[in-house]
Amino acid sequence: MIGKFVERIKSLVVVVLMLLLTLAIGGAVVALIGAIFGLSSVKHVGGSIAFLGAAGFLGWMFVTGDLAGALLGRSRQGPGDENNKNAKVDKNA
Repeated sequence: MIGKFVERIKSLVVVVLMLLLTLAIGGAVVALIGAIFGLSSVKHVGGSIAFLGAAGFLGWMFVTGDLAGALLGRSRQGPGDENNKNAKVDKNA
């Protein structure tokens, strides 16, 4: 029962992150089109939409710690296979 609830929450988080990324990319495209055709209001609206999408996505990733882990090269799942390979080499040496 609780497992299903956790899985639904995880899938909801993924959907929200996908929507935020879509918002960021779509806003950037709108801003680009506005810049190409010289429409400053369209460019500014697209830039604002892109900023909101990117800020929401990066904010969520920062709050959950996934962004910091990705930038520092750390995983929340523990050491990877490469660390285990290095440990095996050190034991044999």
